[in-house]
Amino acid sequence: MADAASDLTDILVSSAATASADFLELPYSLYGGEAAWRAPLRMERRAQLGAKNQALQGVTPRFFLARRDGHVVGRIAAFTNARYDAEHGRETAFFGYFDCIDDPDVSDALLSAAKDWGRAEGRQRMVGPAMWSVNEEVGLLVDGYGHPPAVMMPYGHPHQLDAVTRNGFTKAVDLYAYRADLTKGAPTNRLVQNLRAFAERDDGLSWRTLGRDFAGDARMALDIFNDAWSGNWGFVPFSETQFLHMAKEMKPIMFRDGFQLGFIDGQPASFIWMIPDVNALVEGFEGRLLPFNWARLLYRLKARQVDRGRVPLMGLKREFHKGRRGVALTTEICSRAFDAGQAQGYKQCELSWILEGNRSMSAICDMVGADLYKTYRMVEADL
Repeated sequence: MADAASDLTDILVSSAATASADFLELPYSLYGGEAAWRAPLRMERRAQLGAKNQALQGVTPRFFLARRDGHVVGRIAAFTNARYDAEHGRETAFFGYFDCIDDPDVSDALLSAAKDWGRAEGRQRMVGPAMWSVNEEVGLLVDGYGHPPAVMMPYGHPHQLDAVTRNGFTKAVDLYAYRADLTKGAPTNRLVQNLRAFAERDDGLSWRTLGRDFAGDARMALDIFNDAWSGNWGFVPFSETQFLHMAKEMKPIMFRDGFQLGFIDGQPASFIWMIPDVNALVEGFEGRLLPFNWARLLYRLKARQVDRGRVPLMGLKREFHKGRRGVALTTEICSRAFDAGQAQGYKQCELSWILEGNRSMSAICDMVGADLYKTYRMVEADL
């Protein structure tokens, strides 16, 4: 695709098939110094944008940079995803990595370039923002700006929502982030107590933490997750390769009791996976581990200087959504994970994200005393 420019000659939007150093660096200069910004590690972002990232399997990306007077003032990526196409048809293109200064001319030029690319690819619809699929970082923050993002959750400003709205995008669906208080461990309200007592009495319900066969347990979680999320908005099933790659990346920071598997009559039915919110660990690193931040990171991990966790993955197989056994089992394993987080020193835990309309998961969050405190939005536009 040839370089495209906005109507204003001082803004130039250039495109490339691979992400440049300028594309990687923009958020660090754009958001650096903001109180709620947590700079992700540059090495992690390079891996996310690199060809070896398993999440890029079947993805055809295009990267755009906006410059004014030679200075980078915005970025966006547009892409198609063959795995999404196989699940939902070939009409949809996506955008993501949408970051820019608060200037309508810049944001309009970037969004126009992304939409033009989608049309050139023969797509009739564009959805975003997403980082390769709904299984990665997704959504525009629309509520809860004052709270720092949890690990693997996006950061943003109100002007980004204004920009997509101005450019013809409308709400597709909202995604919720819940926050649970872990200072006292698992909640002890009467409903939780009754469900846990029911789980204890039912000989067909069982649960355990992570076993010696890490890959085997991860495969069980994958099977539960793909079943639990099937039919949800934008669902793209994890491949085994993708899920095991992600699990392997999380393994160094996870703690054993934060991973809980639940079984109904001996069959894997439910799981929860809590990890430390490492955004707190890398605060002040400016996204860099070298030359001295490796030692600081290891010290913080060893000293348990994390007071917050996140549950990025959980699920209950769909056949058990409406039955008491499934709800009781999930309440039990969530409670055990919360107790484990409290034992790690976590004061809070974020459960995110939960799709609006997923009443079973929202009900479980309410049941365990978690409050809705952030909303992210996926938007869509006809091309």
